[in-house]
Amino acid sequence: MSASIGSVFNDIAEIKNYTYINEGLHSGRIDAQCEAIVKFPKLFEKYPFPILINSALLKLADVFRTGNNFIRLCILKVTQQSEKHLDKILNVDEFIRRIVTVLHSNDPVARAIALRTLGSIACIIPDRKNVHHSIAVSLDSHDPVEVEGAIFAAEKFSDQSKTFAASICGKIAKMISAIATPVDMKLKLIPILRHMHHDITTATKARNVCLSLLESFPAERFVTLTLTTMSQLAADSLLDLEKQVLLLVTYIETDPRHSVKMVALRELKILAKKGPHLWQEDVVEAVSKFVLHIPSVKLKVCGVEVLVAICSSVAVQLVTFTADSKLFAVCQQYCYHDNLTLATRTVHLLSQLAKSQNCPIDLVGDAVSAIQTHIILLTGEESKTLQRELKLCLRCVIELCHLKPALGSSFVDTISYLLPTTRDLKAEILSEALAAIGSQNSQALECAVPIITSCLENCLESNEFISQNFQLNLCTLVYQAARGGKIPCEIHELVVTCAGHADHWVAYKMVRQAMRYGQYQIAGDIVKLLTQKVASEHLYYWLLGLNHVCSAEARLRQTREDNSNLLQCVSESLELYQKGLASLRAGCTPIFPLKFQCSYVELRISLLQVHSQLILACNTLRTSPPPAIATALASNNGQEGTRLSGIIKQLEKTLELYEEVSHKISEVYWSSFDADCQSLHNVDILRQSCDSLKAAVTSIVSTMQTGASSQGERQLWTGGGEVIDKGVSVEAALQSLSSGLNEVMNTSTATVDVTSKIDFITHSAQALIKSIHSYPRYFFQTLQSTAVKLAVSPQQNANMEPILVHAETHLTLKVEGVIQHGGRPAFRHVHTVCISVSSNIQSRSTVVPTNTKVNEITTQFLSQAVEPHNDYFSVNFLLAFPVLGIHSVIIEAAVLDSSGATWKTGPRTSLTIKSFDESLQRQQQQARYQARAGSSMQKTAV
Repeated sequence: MSASIGSVFNDIAEIKNYTYINEGLHSGRIDAQCEAIVKFPKLFEKYPFPILINSALLKLADVFRTGNNFIRLCILKVTQQSEKHLDKILNVDEFIRRIVTVLHSNDPVARAIALRTLGSIACIIPDRKNVHHSIAVSLDSHDPVEVEGAIFAAEKFSDQSKTFAASICGKIAKMISAIATPVDMKLKLIPILRHMHHDITTATKARNVCLSLLESFPAERFVTLTLTTMSQLAADSLLDLEKQVLLLVTYIETDPRHSVKMVALRELKILAKKGPHLWQEDVVEAVSKFVLHIPSVKLKVCGVEVLVAICSSVAVQLVTFTADSKLFAVCQQYCYHDNLTLATRTVHLLSQLAKSQNCPIDLVGDAVSAIQTHIILLTGEESKTLQRELKLCLRCVIELCHLKPALGSSFVDTISYLLPTTRDLKAEILSEALAAIGSQNSQALECAVPIITSCLENCLESNEFISQNFQLNLCTLVYQAARGGKIPCEIHELVVTCAGHADHWVAYKMVRQAMRYGQYQIAGDIVKLLTQKVASEHLYYWLLGLNHVCSAEARLRQTREDNSNLLQCVSESLELYQKGLASLRAGCTPIFPLKFQCSYVELRISLLQVHSQLILACNTLRTSPPPAIATALASNNGQEGTRLSGIIKQLEKTLELYEEVSHKISEVYWSSFDADCQSLHNVDILRQSCDSLKAAVTSIVSTMQTGASSQGERQLWTGGGEVIDKGVSVEAALQSLSSGLNEVMNTSTATVDVTSKIDFITHSAQALIKSIHSYPRYFFQTLQSTAVKLAVSPQQNANMEPILVHAETHLTLKVEGVIQHGGRPAFRHVHTVCISVSSNIQSRSTVVPTNTKVNEITTQFLSQAVEPHNDYFSVNFLLAFPVLGIHSVIIEAAVLDSSGATWKTGPRTSLTIKSFDESLQRQQQQARYQARAGSSMQKTAV
């Protein structure tokens, strides 16, 4: 082992905690031992390094061997909870030996616990023959507890080992068919057959066993369990999947038992999601016919759900439907059924068919009418069980609006009409649906603004309890309907009043939404109310920073139409932005470092500065025009650019500034691994605004110098779709810049003079400054959290003294790491981790060897990519330090997602290395000793 256990802990307190757990594990008291054992899973999650896990599990295995059954049961729970860390055990043989020892005990309960423990660690010992033999022997035991333990272990090993699955399949079949085997034991043995999916032979054998079980044991429990096992086997092996679908269809058609039909329909739904491309038209027709003729409403609902699973997959594009298909008959007959659950599921099916391009009938109009009708019916129902159906209908609305945005207006009319008459959770659900429509087509919300404001007023005047999330959604709808434009004063005051009466957390959400939709005046007024209502100093500085940011953006909105006060507004805005940045930095904590927030505000400051610098550079053409003789000199020299050398130099300086800002934006983009897609798009818009202006300036400067411009020099805006906003968004400004640049460049230079081109640059920069800028969601909220933690060995000691390395040897640098997730990954996953190591000499030694090369390499760079396994990875590097002296080694981590993009997430750590040569030091010591001896002899002679 390359490092001590203490090297994985962060501080002394954590080392003491591990020591306390270790002492409790070896205590003579059972309660102390149990308390120590149950703490190991959390310890593994916090420090998932092999050296710690190997040591701890070996100790647990030793206690398992010598302890009582209760202690063994606790250790069994630990192994089951730490399954993803088991492959980090370094001494697997020793660990298994201590567990297997218990299998020779006379206590059948101890043997059962040992078998379950071995089954829990089957992922690291799938092909251990002695364990396979012990499981097979224990299956023949006369003690039911031991047999159940063996069944558990057999199921686990069958899933992991192809050899064990093939060898145990026959024994399981014999035990199931044996008369002596109890019924409850047979029911526990059948699920083992679902893991026989490793090869065709074993899978076929397991399926044949299940088919014989269906004939031999027609009881309800056996049939339902066997059908479930066969479906899971077919889904995992992808073998006989079509046959399994036909078998399930046969059971729903012929078996009279209600529970069997329910299980068959449930498995058909699973297989429809697993292999939709294998479904045929006759199978879909059979399910549709079953739905039409079965009298049970519950079975009809389950059958419709199977059809929804098929029609929402690729199968709807592969299966050819005709106009007289039973599938359309189902939609026609049950779309307005008395049972709202069945009717809602059928409406879902109708909407899925309406979205399909392979449908022979245009069902969009029917789907819209049915959805609107059901929204009205479900909103009027008092039953809380139907809220799920209401959400399903609204989900269909959002999907159809995403496919055809023009449908948004009709749905907005229907939903907004219901808002004043609904209360509690239903009102919240309806407002969320309106917000989802508004995020795709905000123009559709304009007709609903009077109803939205009326609902806000009712929320303030009503004495009844009204969901504050409903008020938040209403405010969000107001922001969306404004589309970046100025909100009327009465609505502005209404929103601020609503925030003042709401809970502080809900009021903060209103601030967050306002900044996301560019309503900074409202956000600033609300955040002022919250600044004095927080108990934490860091939260105070965070809110204060938001207040300054909102004030800065609101100041930019106060520019006149003739732009006469634009530079003054930019200057005041930058001053407020600097105050906001200082407040955000003051609000940073080790837990919440606010790295992205500070970086994003810095980018906004840099972009405003360079835009204003470009405007000032363009103004030099008026303040310092070229002399009258400049044209004559340019014609004599044959260089047109010399006439405008002053303005060209100023523009070239701004190009350098734009290049620096663009590089900073790219760094922030590629360091935001956990940002959602829309937030990354927001950052990318900043980069495109920077690059577009840079390209425009480059093209015009090239025209001014040479009189011609190539199309390749221009990077035009490539955003899709028409941007419709009351306020000018950044996307609209970029579209205007792109079209204007094309017009300027495609017009002959004789008709477009230099002044017009400089004016175009000035107007473009002014438009980008005045455009509505929104803050991304990642600025306020992180939907996923990913962190890379590194452990480097060797490490420097507590005094941070350099690591000594002989100049003629290599240093073996081992980098271990774990990927820690704060939650379930929502956007992107870590596919590969890239570790880079670079070294550079800091100071040379005063001792210079005689064989020093003139071109000795003093720097080196190595990198290695590794795919993490269970969030753990390990790489090794060999570093040479031939030059004597002090070297600095920097280790940095980056991650690659599934698309191959590299994200600079860090962390970054460093080591100090001292390269030395013992022989050279001894020679120098001998030389110094001889020199001292010679001087003493001279003194004696004198």
